[in-house]
Order: sequence, then structure tokens, then C-alpha cells
Amino acid sequence: MLNTEIAQSKEDEKSNYYIGMGGWDIPSFYEYFYPSKMQKGFHRLEYYSRFFDIVEVNSTFYTSELSPAMAYRWLKDVENNNRFVFAVKLFKGFTHSFTATEKDVNAINSFLKPLRETKKLVGLVIQFPSSYFRTEERQNYIIKLRNTFMDDKVFLDLRHRTWNSEKTYKMCEDYKMNLINVDLPPLPNHMPLNAKTWDGVAYFRMMGRNARDWNNFTNNNRYLYHYSKQELDNLVEKIRQANGKKTYIIFHNDKLASSIANAFELKHRLYPNKQYFVPAKLLIKFPQIKEFCKPIEKKSDNKNDII
Repeated sequence: MLNTEIAQSKEDEKSNYYIGMGGWDIPSFYEYFYPSKMQKGFHRLEYYSRFFDIVEVNSTFYTSELSPAMAYRWLKDVENNNRFVFAVKLFKGFTHSFTATEKDVNAINSFLKPLRETKKLVGLVIQFPSSYFRTEERQNYIIKLRNTFMDDKVFLDLRHRTWNSEKTYKMCEDYKMNLINVDLPPLPNHMPLNAKTWDGVAYFRMMGRNARDWNNFTNNNRYLYHYSKQELDNLVEKIRQANGKKTYIIFHNDKLASSIANAFELKHRLYPNKQYFVPAKLLIKFPQIKEFCKPIEKKSDNKNDII
């Protein structure tokens, strides 16, 4: 276990802000976030849950065949953080390839059951590609998809600018869906960053603004981006403008672990009087967060005693 206890503050316990990442099994996290030496039995999600209160599950985008046993294991991993919740990204067969069948629906419902029963599921993230522009037929498909998963709150990530319309807003109101406030690179057809709240809930997805590499699928740099101080200040304005009873903020700019550093920079802006404990290796990579973050590791014989 960590030598330094990481406990939720009273401020965190009553907070309506849930800040986290778009997954926890991310390559850059091994270099800048997780301990360099992991003992047998180390669970990455358990470690992650000491620092964040939400995760957006990304593995469910690639397969519909995760078992309920996997969900139970995740619940076990996060049991020491009472605030911890999951947002689950819907299988791409419904949003990209359009090959999903009733079998996929049944598999997803089976997987989600433990998360639903424990009230740890905040909802499904349904992300369509940027090329998915608005038509009446496509809007009807989204309504059908919503009706397929009536038991869950639905968060829609619609990225083409044509969805930024009153017709979309009315659809969301009529069918009790939440339109995600998605931050994307400033490209011609992209949705602008909004500050919408639906039924008291706001959901922000911060994808980074790397316009140069966004559509370059050969260099793996799409998410290479670090939000500046000014950009984070502007995000805080949007969050406060949304004024949700609950607000979920997910950082996806994971290349080089900028997402983690930006998350703590955002926390500092929301709670400027609070100090945070983070892995020392994160402070080395991002020295600008030293003002409000301290290393979790205690020194023992001039060595970092991490686990």
C-alpha cells in the first residue's frame, strides 16, 4: 500500500464535480503515473481510484463481450472510494460500423447489470464520428438507440457541427438524453464547445485541440495536446456556466499523460485552497503543478518507497 494515505477531503465528498480520464490502461500512464515497480496483485484501477472519482470505460467501445465478472472486479477495485462512478462507452458496432445485433444488446445489458445494481453507472457514452452529420434518418436512429437502452442515462457525443441546432436540443429534451459538451480541435465541421446541462447534469469531454494531427492516423499523435492555463480558465467558465448539479469532466489528451496533469490543474482552479498528492514522477514531468501538488512517496534511505 502507499505509505501516504490518500483520503477524500470533505470538500471532495460533497463536490458536484467528477473529474477523470477516458480509461486507465493507457500507455503514457505507465511512464508518468503508475509505480515503476508493481508488486504482484497490483490493480491499476484501484490505484487510479485513489486520485480520481470517475472513469470513462473505453474498452467497451471495442467489444460488447465483456463479462459481468469483469464489472464485479472493477467494483471491488474502487470500493475504497465511495464517490467513484463509471461512464461506459457504447460498442462501436452501434455508432461506427453499424453491425451491432440483438446479441450485442443482450451482452452489454448483462455486463452493465452489476454497475446498475450498485448505482455506480452514471450512463452510456454514445460517440459518433465527426463525419456523422445530421439528417432526419440519423436522428431517428439515435432515438431508436436511446429506446434500446432505456434503463440508462445516455450521453451523446455528436461531433459534426450540423447537430448544434435547436432540433437536436429538442430531441435530447424529448427523449431524456444529454448532449455532451465536447472540446475538439478547431476544424471546419467540428461542434463548438458548449456549456449545456440536461436534467441537472453536465458532461464535458476534453479531447485536446491538436488540429494538425487530428486526422493523421499514421503518427499516433491525435491526442498530443496540453491545455494551457488560459484554456483551463476558459473551461472553468464553461463549467460554471453549465451549473450542473452534477458535472462530469473527462480528459482524453492522454499522449504523454497531459490528461492527468490537466485534471489536477483543473482541480486546483475549482478548489484553489487544496493540496493534492500525486506520484513523484508526474511532478518531474509536469513541474508546473508543484504549486498545489506534493509527492505521495516518502523518502526511505534516499529511495522512493512507493508500494
